[in-house]
Amino acid sequence: MIPFFLCWGSFLNVVAYRIIFGKSLLIPRSFCPHCVNTIYWYDTIPVVSWFVLNGRCRHCNENISWLYPFIEVLTAIVLTTLYVFIPHHYFIPYFIFISALIVIIRSDIETMLISQYTTLFLVPVGLCASWYGYLPISFIDSGIGVAVGYLFLYAINGCFKKLRGYDGIGEGDFDLLCLIGSFTGIIGCWASVTLGSMLGSLYGITIFLYEYSSKQPTDSYTYPIPFGPFLAIGALIYIFFRDEIGMFVF
Repeated sequence: MIPFFLCWGSFLNVVAYRIIFGKSLLIPRSFCPHCVNTIYWYDTIPVVSWFVLNGRCRHCNENISWLYPFIEVLTAIVLTTLYVFIPHHYFIPYFIFISALIVIIRSDIETMLISQYTTLFLVPVGLCASWYGYLPISFIDSGIGVAVGYLFLYAINGCFKKLRGYDGIGEGDFDLLCLIGSFTGIIGCWASVTLGSMLGSLYGITIFLYEYSSKQPTDSYTYPIPFGPFLAIGALIYIFFRDEIGMFVF
């Protein structure tokens, strides 16, 4: 299964790039975003090709983002863990959900944009899966998760904007937590926000301390940090530790 999941991660890289930049998912074949030359098939082998090419395009010698092998390895690890440890009748809905989260992680890190094709468009999948028993939550819990997931961040951003005069949370994050709620319910929303906030704060503090220690001019107080990847990681943690987190809550 691992080779398949690595290849799937490679496909998710393509989806993340093309969906944000409004390109077809089917045509043309994989190409270098710098020189637009078609990438040979033997240069698209997951992880291996990136290291063989030393992280550079064969044609123009420009850097190939580290996100390509990172997303491939992340996909293989997460989906293999899902396949081994999660009951198989939940596999397909979670497979769709996790694939969307990984695309979101990639696109938000690279462009600070989250496409609604990977969030709101998939909310009905979560609702339907919960209705037919293909998720470990009830349909009502899924529906409440959708509403609370969106409105919670929307309300926080509204208060922030009133105080500071500008948005503190992107609309894509509202949509993302709405998606998370549809697949994990209200407790999943809570866990994702809590864990995501902790991880995001740790990342922000680390960046600030690094810049401070290197004595470089810093704008860490206003430097935009994508929140989507941290929310997504929080959701992934919740999927695999749902029972333990549930025991902690109740």
